[in-house]
Amino acid sequence: MLEFDYQALDSAARRQQGVLRAGSQQEALAQLHDRQLRVVSIRPRRASATARPSSAGAGKASVEDVGTLIQELATLLDAGVALAEALGTLGQGQLADQALPRMLASIRGGGAFSAALAASGLKLPEYVLQLVRAGEATGHLADALRAAAAHLEAEAEFGREARNALLYPLVLVGSGILATLVMFIFVVPRFATILDNPKADIPAISQWVLGLGLWLTQHQLVVGLSVGGLAVLIAWAARRDDVRAAAWEMAARLPVLGRWAWHAELARWASLFAVLLRSKVPMLTALSQSNETFRRQRLQAQGRQVLADVRGGKALSQALMDHALLDNAGLNLIRVGERAGTLAHMVESLAKIHARHSQNRLKRFLVLLEPMTILVISVVLGGIMISVMLAITSLTNVL
Repeated sequence: MLEFDYQALDSAARRQQGVLRAGSQQEALAQLHDRQLRVVSIRPRRASATARPSSAGAGKASVEDVGTLIQELATLLDAGVALAEALGTLGQGQLADQALPRMLASIRGGGAFSAALAASGLKLPEYVLQLVRAGEATGHLADALRAAAAHLEAEAEFGREARNALLYPLVLVGSGILATLVMFIFVVPRFATILDNPKADIPAISQWVLGLGLWLTQHQLVVGLSVGGLAVLIAWAARRDDVRAAAWEMAARLPVLGRWAWHAELARWASLFAVLLRSKVPMLTALSQSNETFRRQRLQAQGRQVLADVRGGKALSQALMDHALLDNAGLNLIRVGERAGTLAHMVESLAKIHARHSQNRLKRFLVLLEPMTILVISVVLGGIMISVMLAITSLTNVL
């Protein structure tokens, strides 16, 4: 049996918390629902000490952690819990200099929640603060927080999708490289003595393969250190924003991945744009914040040009058409939204369309990638074996 820490609200909106024993998280949720409790948060007890971002690690808190925190706060506000009480509930167990207690102290001192959130030390995108400010101005703070949490989850899902798209080919390529090294180090050197036979008419490709295998065997320490250093270098480079941006630019230029990247970026842009518009954020501010989701330099430049044209008084649909940011189907949705006064709804539909196209493109890429990678690995390994066989058959000229 596992133990779960939970926080929930009863039918009178009173906070309940405790430890629950169950075989799985689904079983624990079912038990709480049977008690007619509305679950605010539930997590395995072994992770409870690290689940909440602290002030020391606030900048390192993942998008999922921050999104969960904001979602829990929105749930408490929806249930009628006062903001200060909600922050106090979620901040239980944190030290006074950590994020939530600092926010609580700022609010009790008369500060605005948006200002307290901005100064909390949590790593938050600017659009979250814009949503919170709009929620404070309209009196719908819980809705604004829920919208922010939903978009943070969408951002996390996009990151997982991108990592998964890159992880699979990396595993295949790594397996191919490992298999090739094994062939060169343990198989090919067994036939390297053929090179010492002056009468053998060894083809050039066989000489190269046998010589490389012999060299790798004689310099295994150098090869091992080089491979380890390369792995460390790749891990270090993967953490750098400029390297990731360059990798994204390169992926966006590939035949299949390019269309996936385009649809994925427009899906993120339209999703955030719709969330901000629904939350009554001014359109220019919403457009500016949405443009920051673009990763490709070309899309960033197009977004800036569209924003400048809209600031100058041009209709959004016209500006998008002039700078070719959307295709014809997307432009038609924007025009209908402008005419009918349902721009947020139409932009949300646009985000769903591009998200669906992005998923389909990614699936197509993965379907093509597996046989192509296997084919390349097979050609390399087959080439090595053919080279060895040619070297062996060349000995027939000696006999």
